[in-house]
Amino acid sequence: MRKAIVDWGVPEVPRVALDEVWQILQGKLVDPVKVNQLREDCGREDVFPDCLEFGDDSLEAQEALVALRATLTACVDPTVENIVHTIKSARHTIEAYIPYKDTSFNITWEKDGEEQFCLAIASHPFAVREMAKEAEDLQRLKETKTLDKDFLEWLRTSFKNDGKSSIDLA
Repeated sequence: MRKAIVDWGVPEVPRVALDEVWQILQGKLVDPVKVNQLREDCGREDVFPDCLEFGDDSLEAQEALVALRATLTACVDPTVENIVHTIKSARHTIEAYIPYKDTSFNITWEKDGEEQFCLAIASHPFAVREMAKEAEDLQRLKETKTLDKDFLEWLRTSFKNDGKSSIDLA
């Protein structure tokens, strides 16, 4: 029997981890021990929902935590590879959600082939919105000399979707 998603887990753990990321971006020195501990905490069994217990209902939480853990890794080791992995993790949330959770999406890899499937994902409104936001963020980053407080606040709050996530969840 699956557990109820409501009132499960320890949401304070990813909140603390995300707050730490924003503080690091604002100039706080990285404490590798603390950041690595936060990364490990975000993978704990009472934080990271198990798909065997929660089924498909855990997909979004898992993807968010994977992206957060990748971000924490990039804070400690800011290589291009780790930063790209963070971005790919964020995109994967949308790429995983569309074929498995969007009931209006009726293209399958098996039935329609890889090319049609990928084109359908790329043209889905969630993916289009995400790519536009990424392009906007990258353009602003190119135009910004330093990651000052105003820019970081804009970056943190610039995604507007009526209070919903990138996949329209409240």
